Amino acid sequence: MNSITEHKKTEQFTEFSKEVIKHIENYVVPQYGDFPDKTIAKFTPEKMQGKLEAYIDRIGKSSRGPEDGIRDCLKVAHFACYLWCLLKYGDAQDNIIHEEKTCKKTI
Repeated sequence: MNSITEHKKTEQFTEFSKEVIKHIENYVVPQYGDFPDKTIAKFTPEKMQGKLEAYIDRIGKSSRGPEDGIRDCLKVAHFACYLWCLLKYGDAQDNIIHEEKTCKKTI
């Protein structure tokens, strides 16, 4: 295998996560800006769950073709990250803040 891991599932997720990063860098940040994000800061877990459900529900239903379904999968992953941060740290934007604090503590 040409990967740093021995598991194909990890390889698959690594490839997918690279696509999510490209989506964030090339679509999300240019369109909505970076953190702090006042809209994301107001989201509750229920609101984020609703966003996830909406993106999942419209996959395959867009009149613009399969590219929209692929983009919606990336949006699902990105919103899942927000939800994960909200559930884990109490703040959807805390992943960046938390990492900075963690890095400073370990140095």
